[in-house]
Amino acid sequence: MEARVAGVPEDEESGLLPRQSAAGRRPSSRGPRFPPPPAVWATVDGPLGLPLEEAEGHARRFFLWGFACLPFLWAINCCYFWPVLRSPAAPSPAAFGPIRPYVVRSAIGFTIFSVVLITWATTFIVGGERLFGPAWNDLVMYNVADKLGLSGFMG
Repeated sequence: MEARVAGVPEDEESGLLPRQSAAGRRPSSRGPRFPPPPAVWATVDGPLGLPLEEAEGHARRFFLWGFACLPFLWAINCCYFWPVLRSPAAPSPAAFGPIRPYVVRSAIGFTIFSVVLITWATTFIVGGERLFGPAWNDLVMYNVADKLGLSGFMG
């Protein structure tokens, strides 16, 4: 069991509070201290994420694979490299320079993909048979089982 020093608060004894010097001031209070500049991290997981050297390769791969009918990789690219996307173009850190074009282009590509997908889905949902007329029966998927005679085996 530890011995307590008389007159010393328990928090200070455990090291949670800084001890004051003999002059009654804290030793580190010599003048105004400026906070250190914030660390620059290219990924949302900060120091646990990729180093800046590897980040460019990953951003490029996400961007290029997005063209291979995997546009949700563009969304992942934007989310993962959110600090790069969020920093303004002009004053962004020089370290973001090689990464930024891939992330911005991924954001543009995913936006275009989303607009096309929503437009396509809205056309079929809102328009339906009124828009497509008799061709609607050939377009909808729930008629395929009836056309192929697969719906009669259940009963």
